[in-house]
Amino acid sequence: MTTLLRRLLLGATPADALLTGRLPFSTSSRRTPHRFRRSRRSPNPAPPSPEAVSAAIATLPSRLTPPLLSYSLSSFSDARLLLPFRKIGKAFHVYTLMRASADPAARPSTDTYHALFTALLSRGGGDTMVHYMYMDTVSALFRQMLEEGVPPDTRALNVLVKGYAQSLHLNDALRVFHQMRPVYGCEPDALTYSYLVHGLSEQGRTRNAREVFDEMLAKGLAPTEPACNAFVSALAMAGEAGEAERVMWDMARAGRVVDDVTRRAVVEELWRSGRRDDAERVVREMEERGIVGGAERRALLRSLHDEFGDDDLDVDDRWRNTR
Repeated sequence: MTTLLRRLLLGATPADALLTGRLPFSTSSRRTPHRFRRSRRSPNPAPPSPEAVSAAIATLPSRLTPPLLSYSLSSFSDARLLLPFRKIGKAFHVYTLMRASADPAARPSTDTYHALFTALLSRGGGDTMVHYMYMDTVSALFRQMLEEGVPPDTRALNVLVKGYAQSLHLNDALRVFHQMRPVYGCEPDALTYSYLVHGLSEQGRTRNAREVFDEMLAKGLAPTEPACNAFVSALAMAGEAGEAERVMWDMARAGRVVDDVTRRAVVEELWRSGRRDDAERVVREMEERGIVGGAERRALLRSLHDEFGDDDLDVDDRWRNTR
């Protein structure tokens, strides 16, 4: 194409030559347009053959301990073993080969199932619908785990409880929770209770959440901060501002400080229920205990003024209502 244009232009008249100087492209370049160039990238490596993967699986008992295998399944790919675990499909392919292995040491263990549960439920972040979709697969894996005679531990059962709670299957989460001790011989820990409290609170089931919460405290276990935030917020939104305040202070004494959204919900509910003095007292105590600073206290009181239209509220006078 470029050679043909050059020949035509060499035989052109001076007027035509003047026109050629205005052409928007150069005829002297022999470079191939970018879209016609061949890619210089190296071809993608061929995937490992099933025989190579099977051979790698056969060496697992001597080369990888169960904890290291579980970490590999959920975290990274070991190129030396030809096991690309970064994609969940590859991990399930390896899991299938492990189940078919004749070597008992290469069979899936509790750590393997725990890694697969965690990998599935970590997809989608906090999206409830994504967890809802993957919980069927997790439930099927759990049934396979029991059929294979692999005893679950507290960690694996905690992942089940968390998955059911996050996918809004709270009754299934409670069922697993009540079966942990009598059926599986596992003792619920602080994470088990926290997942239940968090899920029940998000659904507004404050009565059930309070029962689980009280049972946890009776055992001397401390809830996680997300569970505290969800429980206190649920109590405040349910109109139980006094109970929400009590739980908030109990958790503060235990080293669990609720976040700013939860603090705002408690104060606003106290103010909305007509307990203005209690709301101001709570804000003042938060500042005295170092939970909030002066700027946050003023912002909180100013938001109450803007929402409820109290012209008598002096957000800059710290001790106006001190008794």
